[in-house]
Amino acid sequence: MKKVLFLTSNFPPSASVGTQRVTKILKFIDPEKFQFSVLTLNESYYTEFGTENLMAKRVPDSIKVYRTDMLDPTMFFTRLKSFLTRSSSKNSTGQSKNNKSKSSTSTVTKTNQKVSLIGKMINSFRDIIFGILEFPDKHIGWMPKAVKEGVKIVKEQNIDIIYTTAPPHSLFVMALKIKKRTGVKLVLDFRDPWALSRWDAGSAIKTKLEKYLERKTIKGADAAIFVTQKLHQEYAKFYKNYNPEKFFLFFNGYDSDDFKDCDKTHPENNPKRFVHLGSLYKKRNPENLFRALKNLKDAGKIKTGEVLFEFIGYVGAELNFLYAMLEELDISDLVVFKPLIDFKESIQTMFDADALIIVQPGTDLQIPAKLFEYMYTRRPILALAEHDSATDKVIKEAELGYVAASQDIAEIEQAVLDMIIRINSGKFSANENYIDSFDMKTYIKKLEECLNEI
Repeated sequence: MKKVLFLTSNFPPSASVGTQRVTKILKFIDPEKFQFSVLTLNESYYTEFGTENLMAKRVPDSIKVYRTDMLDPTMFFTRLKSFLTRSSSKNSTGQSKNNKSKSSTSTVTKTNQKVSLIGKMINSFRDIIFGILEFPDKHIGWMPKAVKEGVKIVKEQNIDIIYTTAPPHSLFVMALKIKKRTGVKLVLDFRDPWALSRWDAGSAIKTKLEKYLERKTIKGADAAIFVTQKLHQEYAKFYKNYNPEKFFLFFNGYDSDDFKDCDKTHPENNPKRFVHLGSLYKKRNPENLFRALKNLKDAGKIKTGEVLFEFIGYVGAELNFLYAMLEELDISDLVVFKPLIDFKESIQTMFDADALIIVQPGTDLQIPAKLFEYMYTRRPILALAEHDSATDKVIKEAELGYVAASQDIAEIEQAVLDMIIRINSGKFSANENYIDSFDMKTYIKKLEECLNEI
């Protein structure tokens, strides 16, 4: 039996996408072949508790969980800004009560302006400091305690392998330090690219430093695992001098137990429901879909009451303009935004939908993890993604829908129309064998083979 220490910040009560992967691995890995322990953060560091505890229930009782706290080197600036804001508020309130004259109002205004200016200066300085102290990401403050505790656990438990998953990619640096101090084997699990990211390219200096750290961690690892075939191929090509034979493919997959209590009957929806579940942020932007819907509405090809596009979940501040866009394009009757729901409810919503939406523009390397839950439901999928991307390949292999180039509005229009025709005809036949192959109950053997080779 091999003993494995899982170093991860994605762990219950966190409800992150990364926690999905971690808990599925822990649930289905063969306990007679691998004994896992977990090193993670204290529960107080997680705010997204939710109302359901599904992911926590996946973790077997036999898993020993170690938790530590984390240093936050940026907390000083956050507290300073908060102090100045409170001081400004008290000062303004006090002067307003004691002075009713125009001169006192002028004094209050000047005081507020002064404090506001100081606040802006602190924010600018804070951004610079944060960029330095939070490199490569905000979890770097966990390094001293994670490394110290990790080394201790490895020695006390006679650990054979340290396994870590990213993002956050700072955990790769921590795990490498633990390996160097103990001599254990190291496995890096790439859920997203790091220095090769298509989405998160920063400054030239930041990119150069990330490439240095990525190269260093990959060189020191005994195995690297990637969640898509394209990602696996990209890294094997880029790091061909670092023994790409140690690079493995292991998709996210789904937990079929998640769907046991769902009502799988397909309701007769009127209008037909196109549903996107999950966050919209950065380049995950459905703007071109909205423009396509406007064109179809103006041409009389879709009408109010026939279809409804629902976006359920968080919308990043950088995409807040989407709300106003619905009014500007006159498609509020076709598109609605709804608040975040918990995982259990989202699973049922997938079954209740007529079609499911994927928004994955600007990258050919990644696949949204929810795609595998989508696939299980056998509901047709409309994807805004790049052709020949990792997302495109899986959807086409599963025979579950249409992929339209995210920047091609005419192509999106046609995909929407084709999808409506197929939904109304009921003619969708999925590749059952392909979809079944991602059930983690059996798919976990791929990971076990990888760990056995180390």
